[in-house]
Amino acid sequence: MILIFYAFAREAAVFKRRIERRTALGIGGLRGFRGRLGATEVVGVFTGLGVDRAAETARRAMESLAPVDLAIATGLAGALTEKLQTGDLVLADRLILDRSPVPNGETIAANPTDLASFESALAAGRIRFTIGPILTAIRVLKDGRSKRDAGARTGALAVDMESAGIAAEARRRRIRFACLRAVLDTVDEEIVGAELAGADGEVRPLAAAAFVMRNPSAVPGLARMMRSVNRATAALADALAVLIQPGV
Repeated sequence: MILIFYAFAREAAVFKRRIERRTALGIGGLRGFRGRLGATEVVGVFTGLGVDRAAETARRAMESLAPVDLAIATGLAGALTEKLQTGDLVLADRLILDRSPVPNGETIAANPTDLASFESALAAGRIRFTIGPILTAIRVLKDGRSKRDAGARTGALAVDMESAGIAAEARRRRIRFACLRAVLDTVDEEIVGAELAGADGEVRPLAAAAFVMRNPSAVPGLARMMRSVNRATAALADALAVLIQPGV
């Protein structure tokens, strides 16, 4: 069984359409889906936002769904370098948990053998990707200054808010782990409406409507962001289909 962790359901939409015999997860306290992709049993779990929430969700999922052959933390990320553009994929060689101003205070390195296997599979599948560190932040880095500062301080290429927590739980249980993220926002791009998502990662319709009424000039930015979401999640779906093949 392969567990794939997303912060919220929208990130999984493209990949989920490829899953055969798909059903709701149906396990108390966990949101997601399950089914098969070819011969592989796949379970997608939605963690919500934040490293602590993600770690607790990963713990419950790994306990409830054992045995697990591979856990993958995936979804969208922000670029911390100008070398990455929307839709680019980053395969983490290490995860940096940024709970304090101390750079690299908590780092989880990828297993070298597993990382080489993932890299080989993606290359064989003609998936374009970059290997490097991914930062797990405890708050949204919504503008260029905060993202550039974080990149310079930690050396990370991209940032999310969940992966280090999932990685720590997988390592504790000796489960093979991969982190693959797709860039949503470039390093100097501000995340429009970042505050609209609740703790579960879902956007509340009333909050979105109120935001648009207060900020009508933000509408083009929201539309651009949705196009970026579509592009990034399509890239992720192609890469995940490669990573979960038998033998990887």
